[in-house]
Amino acid sequence: MKAEVAGDFATALSSFRRGDYEGVIRWSTDYLGASDSGQDAAMELRVIRLLLSASEMWWRDAVVSDRYVPVRQLIERADEAAARTGDPADLAVVHYLRGTAQVTAESLTQSVATLDAAVELARRAGDRFTELAALARLGHHTVGRNLARGLKLLHEAHALAKLPGSFRHPEDIMLSEGIRTRLVGYIGVAEFDKGSFGAAELHLRESLDKLVAVDARAMMSNYLGQLLTAEGRFEEAEEVLRAALALLGPDSRESGHQGYNFAQLGKLYLEAGRPADAEGPLVEGWRQVRASGNVSLLPLVRNFLAELLMDEEFPGRDLSRAAALLDETVAECTRTGFQRSEIAALALGARVAAARDDVPTALGLSERAVRRLEVSGTMPALRKEEVYLARHDVLVAAGEMSEARRWLELARNEVDRKASSIADLRRRKVFFERVRLNRAIRRAH
Repeated sequence: MKAEVAGDFATALSSFRRGDYEGVIRWSTDYLGASDSGQDAAMELRVIRLLLSASEMWWRDAVVSDRYVPVRQLIERADEAAARTGDPADLAVVHYLRGTAQVTAESLTQSVATLDAAVELARRAGDRFTELAALARLGHHTVGRNLARGLKLLHEAHALAKLPGSFRHPEDIMLSEGIRTRLVGYIGVAEFDKGSFGAAELHLRESLDKLVAVDARAMMSNYLGQLLTAEGRFEEAEEVLRAALALLGPDSRESGHQGYNFAQLGKLYLEAGRPADAEGPLVEGWRQVRASGNVSLLPLVRNFLAELLMDEEFPGRDLSRAAALLDETVAECTRTGFQRSEIAALALGARVAAARDDVPTALGLSERAVRRLEVSGTMPALRKEEVYLARHDVLVAAGEMSEARRWLELARNEVDRKASSIADLRRRKVFFERVRLNRAIRRAH
């Protein structure tokens, strides 16, 4: 590696450490544009990895403009570079990069399979950094397929992060610090999905206290905002989400990170019984998420929009459009593998059908939702009790009271289980009294 390139790369690393992602992107893009594809393939791969690490907020599956980063083209180039080096560890790096991108551009199923392969390749090659990076992402994404396995992988990654080990490149040390900190947050997200609210908050706040990277802080704040919203701590959630929005506010580019924070703010207002306030953030969030093409976020935000259109207090209530959005989510998730959003859309669709006095359709959709939930188990960003209550309400509408009571009991048990994870009795009371879903479950009979 030429001395001047080494010096420039060190400068780019310093920019990354300071959070100057624009500087990293400019230098990396210039280097790759000027690089002879026949020279120094190992350095080329390192530059691509750094560029993708700095630009995740602005990835695009194809070239849109020079304001975004064409992730698919870069991974193809990384693949070519790894083939030229012939180093098994470089092949593991390419799998890690591809698996990370697939969850936003292709499907959860493909991402999990590719990251699984990346972990195995890194272990064989003795590449501790890539093994840790891939294992952390694999655990986080596997939660969306199998919560128990996902948590197991995350704790495996956490144990690996504590072990002493050597690194192939100087930048691995710096990048691994961010991965370790994100990993703590990923464990918090999984605990939240499991319904362990107290443990989830501890992990998420610990992660946020140490995170420096703006994109990581924006997304981890979103998870904390979700948790606080789910507990009925709406004012705290709004403060967290608005701070996250301010982090990326100066940038005019559409970003899935920013879009999802807007959407989550809208969801918060829906949960707080403020549908008129929810419209603006949801529309803006939907615009940015659609522009980003992030397939993991599209169904989540689409479902939020459908919830707004279903709300009886929303002036623009439109059940036909809500039903169309939910049908689109179900069809899309069949392809991308995001079961959580599919199940939620089925349960919400059942409510829409019931509101339109189409009880047979409502029964069919709610039955599909509970069956899918039974097969998949606990899913991220999905409240089991909400699916159970939808089934109960539809069965009541159909006059099947005995069967309805069984699902209501399951919903109440789920709420009580989550409440028991909140040690502070005042917060537990807030959870019962301010979360409208919990109020509905307790009032139902």
